[in-house]
Amino acid sequence: MLRIISFLFFTSFLFAKSAIIFATKAIDKNSTIYLDKPVIFYKNYIIEAKKAIIYKNQKKAILEKDVVVFYKNVSILANRAEIYFAKKSVLNSIFLVDTSNEMWFKALRGKFKKDKVKLKNIIFSSCCIENPDWYLKSSSGSYNKKTKYMKLYNVVLYLHNVPIFYWPFYTNSLDKHRRSGFLRPYVGFSGREGFLYSQPIYFVLGPHADFEITPTIRTFRGRGVYNTFRFLTSPYDFGEIRFGEFIDFDKFYYKYNLAHKKHYGFEILYKRSHILNDKDKLYANVKYANDVDYFYLNAYNYTFDTSYLVDKIVTSKINYITPIGKKYFFGIYNKYFLDTTKISNNDTLQLLPQLNFHKFESKSGYFLNSFDVNYYNYYSKPQKFYQVSLNMPISYYKTLFDGYLKFKYDETFNYVGGNYYNSNIPPQYFYQFFGTFKVYNSLAKEGKNYIHIINPALSINFKQYLKESENNTTLFNYTKMDNSVNLFLYQMFSKEDFTLEHTFNENFDFKGKSEVMENSVNLKKGDVKISDRNRFNWYLKRTTYNSFFIDFLLGSFEMKLSHFYSFDKEKTSSSYTLRLSKRISAYKKYYFEYNYDLENSYYKYFLVGVSLKKRCWQYNFEVKEMRTPVLKENGISYFKNYLVKFNINFYPIGGIKQSIQVE
Repeated sequence: MLRIISFLFFTSFLFAKSAIIFATKAIDKNSTIYLDKPVIFYKNYIIEAKKAIIYKNQKKAILEKDVVVFYKNVSILANRAEIYFAKKSVLNSIFLVDTSNEMWFKALRGKFKKDKVKLKNIIFSSCCIENPDWYLKSSSGSYNKKTKYMKLYNVVLYLHNVPIFYWPFYTNSLDKHRRSGFLRPYVGFSGREGFLYSQPIYFVLGPHADFEITPTIRTFRGRGVYNTFRFLTSPYDFGEIRFGEFIDFDKFYYKYNLAHKKHYGFEILYKRSHILNDKDKLYANVKYANDVDYFYLNAYNYTFDTSYLVDKIVTSKINYITPIGKKYFFGIYNKYFLDTTKISNNDTLQLLPQLNFHKFESKSGYFLNSFDVNYYNYYSKPQKFYQVSLNMPISYYKTLFDGYLKFKYDETFNYVGGNYYNSNIPPQYFYQFFGTFKVYNSLAKEGKNYIHIINPALSINFKQYLKESENNTTLFNYTKMDNSVNLFLYQMFSKEDFTLEHTFNENFDFKGKSEVMENSVNLKKGDVKISDRNRFNWYLKRTTYNSFFIDFLLGSFEMKLSHFYSFDKEKTSSSYTLRLSKRISAYKKYYFEYNYDLENSYYKYFLVGVSLKKRCWQYNFEVKEMRTPVLKENGISYFKNYLVKFNINFYPIGGIKQSIQVE
């Protein structure tokens, strides 16, 4: 609306000395000038009309019949315009189009005086002009050019000519500059925590700093306040400090037997480049919380997203990286872990710091070389130790037979070592040399209406020398390289609307035994897509991973069916998901999704929804039932949650996104 309204403030510029007026006919009679088909140029404005009359004594001009004003991306249409010397103008039957944001605007009448404009019977939308899907209608409004505040009265939102929402008064700043005041509130509802309301209050502290206070309440659970301070100290940095507290009601605290009644914490985020040189970077993300509920109860978590509660470990990081010349790279990484399930974190291992020195791969003739060195310092109150690792490959690379075959030989040295501080235990170490012989290529053949690409590779790994200390424990992890052969193949065949992709990977030892074979296939034929990824373990003689997906389209009907399976010694997972959708127009569709757990023989969730996507507006409405198995005294039962999600957006004025959870 800033572009739309502000462009209407042309007043007495017709009479400015820099204005140029063209007309097919001009008559000067009794201090009155009559113009036929005038075209007026003034700065970035172009105004056209069929008739114009300039009254010199009254200091005004009247433009009639098909008045058109062009300004950059905006076109304004009116059947009559009155322009006065005294900074006052009147437009009747205004119609305006702003192509930059694809909005149109109508008003019965507009009065312009100095820096203020008053409008009557306002309608605006971004949908098609004839029978728009939505539009806003206001009985009257005003706009102040200096303060850039817009006020609208008796505002009604219409969907397909049906009024659905009414505001008696609406005001907003159309200035692009930051202003102190209230931001958009956030609302939600949960059957467990009640009605949620968060109201951010925004304060501008200067050109490079602001502060945000967000009181929040969950009517069944408690109330709190979250704060955010943002700042810049240079063109190369950004900082943000968040802190807050949420206090549960006694009833909720005792009912769910919570560990803490008060949930508090802070987060410090800082990013900076150009510190010691123009390519180095600093990243700091420091967190503290007495429990993870502090993050879950964030005032902006109005959708009750429980992903915050999954990981009980709060991780802080401070990292610095810098290149050294063009060939080398140095990094310092620090991690501090806070386990919120523990009363004390004295025995939690911290990584303070990790040092990394890396040499990028460089070429000298047919030789390639690089190396990577890491130092890890682990710290906790009961134990302190360090680790050192080195990886240094040297490669010989050559193409044979005019590029039809590529040859590469790697000679690699690995070293891992470590020891406890202040300990009589001798240092522990492991190192090895191993070689890799690899032949590979990328071949392509193109016919009249097809293309075939094939990338085969054969790698042979052989150990040469290995040594390790006698007292190696679990102080560090390492992988012993065994003699093995790796086969890899990727190929793609495409013809018209048919595409087939296949990837194969398998490892053998020198005795011909294989542990794991991997296959993946992607097929597309017209509107049908099929994908399958499989991992087979030869020692276990069974599939340990499989992911299957099929998607096909029949007219306006679409079906997606997927199956997931994984197996390990501790847990087996198997489930399938069915998704159906019916498109009733180019923009709108209904959909249904169902997920069934084959391992536990129960459905995990199902949902139904409807969505619409147009340029001028989008919406999505979804109802989901989720079931979680729980073990009770009389056997296995299910805990049900119902989730209602909806979001609607009116371009470009905004919208609402909301989730309601009922247990």
